Amino acid sequence: MTETSLKRRAFLRGRSPQFNEVAIRPPWALPFTAFIARCERCDACIDACPEGIIFRGDGGFPEVNLSRGECVFCTDCVKACKADAFQKGKLNEVNAWDLSVEILPICLSLNAIVCRICGENCDTEAISFKLQIGGISIPQIAQDKCTGCGACLFSCPNNSIAITVMQFSKE
Repeated sequence: MTETSLKRRAFLRGRSPQFNEVAIRPPWALPFTAFIARCERCDACIDACPEGIIFRGDGGFPEVNLSRGECVFCTDCVKACKADAFQKGKLNEVNAWDLSVEILPICLSLNAIVCRICGENCDTEAISFKLQIGGISIPQIAQDKCTGCGACLFSCPNNSIAITVMQFSKE
């Protein structure tokens, strides 16, 4: 397979030549540089995902969109990859990816509207609500409990814009 110049591709698409290094890659993907070097952009992981959250992103590399659904950590994407672009060994929810989850000021609960859907859909109970004077409950995220599955984002009645999930490079 020929090597693709991502800067040239971005230029031809009318985009900035900067490649999106913090895009959410599929769970258990190798660190950015190794993943980009090994991934053959064959779409096997995209086709294998039963939840339909993996899609073809910039440069044809797979990315995850958690507003489409949640990751159930089935490992089908890892099993489908023939290019060794994923970690090997014991695969579980804890070592799937490094994600940071943040609740934004547009959250209904932060605006005095009763909503706890994100917390109700969080299987690991990483989202809790602290009652404040005046009856407002403030959502709080325990990052150490969060698996990054996206159940909170997908279930958000505020069109998934009240929660942001970002992956950080593991390099």
